[in-house]
Amino acid sequence: MKDTLLQMFTSVRLVQEITRSSSSIPDDTENALQTAVDTNTLIDNRTTTPISHTQIEQPNNPIQSIIPVTSTIITHPASHKGLKTPIKHTRKNSKYNTRYHRTRQSSIHTNRPALIHHFSRKRSTQEDRKSKSQKLLCLWPLPIVTRYIILLSVVISTLNAFHLLNLSCSAPSFILYRLDFKNMLLSPFLFEYSFPSLFLFAWNVLILGLFEESMAHMLGDTRRFIELLCFLFINVSALRVLMGFLFSKSTGWAFPSFFFSNSMHECNQGLSPFLFSLLVVQSLSFDDKYILMYGNEDSHHTITVRKVTLQLCMCLVNYTTKNILWWSVTGLITGFFATLSLQNVLAREKRVECSEVKDAKDFITLEQYRRTPLWRLLLSAAKKSAFIMCVTMVILMTWNTFYTREVMVTDNQLNTISQDRYLFTFIFMTAPRRGDPAYLTKTIDSYLANWPENPSVDSPYYRVQAIIYTHFSHHSQYDTAREYFQQTKKGQQYLRWVRHEGQDWNQRLHVSKALSLVTHRYQSTYYALMEDDFPVCNNKAWHEIENVIYKAQKDVPDHCGVFVGTGGSGLFMKPDIARLSAQLLMKYTEMPPDIIIQNCLLGELPECSSCMNSLVISKTLLMYHIGFNTSTSEDRLYKKDEFQCGWRHPFNGNPSIVTL
Repeated sequence: MKDTLLQMFTSVRLVQEITRSSSSIPDDTENALQTAVDTNTLIDNRTTTPISHTQIEQPNNPIQSIIPVTSTIITHPASHKGLKTPIKHTRKNSKYNTRYHRTRQSSIHTNRPALIHHFSRKRSTQEDRKSKSQKLLCLWPLPIVTRYIILLSVVISTLNAFHLLNLSCSAPSFILYRLDFKNMLLSPFLFEYSFPSLFLFAWNVLILGLFEESMAHMLGDTRRFIELLCFLFINVSALRVLMGFLFSKSTGWAFPSFFFSNSMHECNQGLSPFLFSLLVVQSLSFDDKYILMYGNEDSHHTITVRKVTLQLCMCLVNYTTKNILWWSVTGLITGFFATLSLQNVLAREKRVECSEVKDAKDFITLEQYRRTPLWRLLLSAAKKSAFIMCVTMVILMTWNTFYTREVMVTDNQLNTISQDRYLFTFIFMTAPRRGDPAYLTKTIDSYLANWPENPSVDSPYYRVQAIIYTHFSHHSQYDTAREYFQQTKKGQQYLRWVRHEGQDWNQRLHVSKALSLVTHRYQSTYYALMEDDFPVCNNKAWHEIENVIYKAQKDVPDHCGVFVGTGGSGLFMKPDIARLSAQLLMKYTEMPPDIIIQNCLLGELPECSSCMNSLVISKTLLMYHIGFNTSTSEDRLYKKDEFQCGWRHPFNGNPSIVTL
């Protein structure tokens, strides 16, 4: 049994097939040049020396593998030992500084056996025109860069585990609001000492080792690979912050259709963004493959897969834990531009190195670089890298659809929030407006449209009520709305009408009295302060309000409130905070009433310090402003298209606030 297992494992060999060129050559140029080279070989070569199957062994390695290599023919001119002799071009402005000429022959003599042998091999070589080589893939000892990254990650993560470093994942919000560059620099090397985190870290390190083993050969040396990693690290981080600002703060109000909240809040996940960049750079060796050989030497059982295919599948494992779409897309974009830059650098270097090469196949490859226009090399690299980037983005978008799918909270889940008599108590503040518009009726109707007419006793809507409050003796729209809704079943089920006599315009006093009244009269889990000119957007927005409140109760149980609107509308407060806000409104007389309540929920007032970092908000505004030109505050003016549905919430982006 032991011998059988030993024989089985020793018969398995993993080989990487690499292109001897460092980047791709357009096919038509390559074919034309190959034809010219074949013709010259037939005419100029007097003798041919066939080389039989050779064996490649991994030096200085306890595991040695014998790999068959396709036989080739190397030709030697009969007149001299060297292949070519460099001759400096005599023209001053010649396109090439150095040209290569074979010794002139007095006549053409063709070795017929060699000619037949050449054409017998030509059919097989047409299938793979590029010069390739195979070598045993060996990741132990680990490549040098991978080893140092492992060491650095272990040190940083251990210090963070013992609370000597206060690190977490990094997002653009931490940079834009706190200038927290420490997390941006060190978070790629951070992992937690838990099985999922350790597994993902080890997996990413394995991917990095494969990339280093492959690209160190393609780029020339390890130093160039380190330079590439530094370039990717700096540009991915900078571009990620730029994209977070562009698709959040800059477009949240100006172009709401291009607003994506996750672009600001999405945290990175270790090395994964940079691995996606390296995946695109791998397109420079698009045809390189991994070959798994198994069985005895005579059977030649193999499984072949392109490197980019295997590496893409391995990178996608990072999506099994959470969604990192924006970081991944940033890595792909950065990798695309890095690929074009590398192609430009490598192509120029190959043209310079042409005169120093003695090997025939390497010389042919370098001749392809020298004779192919640079723009064609860049175009070929752009096509292949764009193909990899597009295929990857389609897969990532599919994963993103899965992670961002909408799951509406059920009635049973809402009932688990609390067992209070009322779950939601809405307080609609209303006052006379210029022109006497019917905003109050429209606002109330937008909410009643989402509530059932006859809720059962077990329904959470059985524990919902709305208090319509005014402090004015003469308010025609209040009277009109009351007369209308008292004749409807929903109005009788949900609405309570409260009027205090008076004519004074004192918003601070009115809000304070309303909060004091409802908090002492009704037992409710949330007290929601509303304005009479902020209707809920639609049925979807109402269910989103329910989702945000439910998630807040589950994810942030110690929160003081939820904010889904703007100004003094859409403020859901816990009972203690509602009572405290009623008192603070009369204490801070120099501050607008809505700002006082917002600052209390933010924990910025001394009396509300327990609310620090606990405010929960929605990603966008879930109610819109219809009273832009009839504000009850004389010092405030609004535009018609301001504070509409889908706008970025004014607090969205602040890392001290929980956005759900």
